[in-house]
Amino acid sequence: MALQGTLDTFALPDVLRLLAATKKTGRLRLTGSRGTGSVWVSSGDVAAVEATHAPHATGDVDTLFELLRFEDGAFTFDAEATHDAPGQATDAEVLIGQSEALLAEWRDIEAVVPSMDAWVTLRQSLPRSEVTVDQERWTTIVAVGAGATVRRIGDDLCLPELPISRAIKELTEAGLLDITEAAPSTPLLVASRAPTRPLTAPEPEPEVFVPIDLPVRRGAFVHGDEPTGAPGAEVADFAVAFPGLANRTTVSSTSEEEEELARQLATLSPRAARAVRAAGEADTDEEREAPLDAADSEDQPLNRSLLLKFHSSVKS
Repeated sequence: MALQGTLDTFALPDVLRLLAATKKTGRLRLTGSRGTGSVWVSSGDVAAVEATHAPHATGDVDTLFELLRFEDGAFTFDAEATHDAPGQATDAEVLIGQSEALLAEWRDIEAVVPSMDAWVTLRQSLPRSEVTVDQERWTTIVAVGAGATVRRIGDDLCLPELPISRAIKELTEAGLLDITEAAPSTPLLVASRAPTRPLTAPEPEPEVFVPIDLPVRRGAFVHGDEPTGAPGAEVADFAVAFPGLANRTTVSSTSEEEEELARQLATLSPRAARAVRAAGEADTDEEREAPLDAADSEDQPLNRSLLLKFHSSVKS
């Protein structure tokens, strides 16, 4: 008579111990709501373990742990079945003990990481002034990114459920992650030390204008918070475009003159930009006039009086 039954009547460890005690050879097959799995035995020892629902599981211990988590299902034993490529046989009791140890750890992890579909995000602030992160934890943090489910992070890192849940639990307890049942209804705003805003300019001509997106930092001319596309929404980075003026001044007001200056700088052609830079490095108004005269043209007239006024204030 074939050995068969249900897991609510005979627990998987008990079935494996029975097969080991009777020195059975064959395949124990399990089916349940979590998926299917098989344990191949040879003279009572475990030769191979498979779990269809745990593609990232590595080794017989991890795979048997996945099968021990079946809360429902049935099993049948086929004494005629043989494995195509069995591994080195392991004492069933040793394998059961190691897998049950992982199962006990899993119960603690579940208290923090309730499911693979839980949503994980980076915390907006650290629990203390400094937190040390090793390479393995940093890899997990990078996978979290702007937010993802535990399952998605595990797939990205090719990790089975236990290792990725363990990593998420440790980072959560370290104060680096937050876990919620579902994704937030509105995107989280992540603080940045160097926020960026795109330049708005006329339709570019490839040979003349090069659209850029430069970070705002010390030495940059920053406009007020008008909506995108409104007058004065441009951002020009002196620290990159005009190193001769870098670190001499920072302008962040919203006067009409400064708005005009921002528009001028945001749409300069390469030739005009070089001229403005040369003017900024000059020492007198006469020396500043020469490069501006060379750059001024009908297709791109420069407000030279405004540029000269600005350069004079920077020199002072």
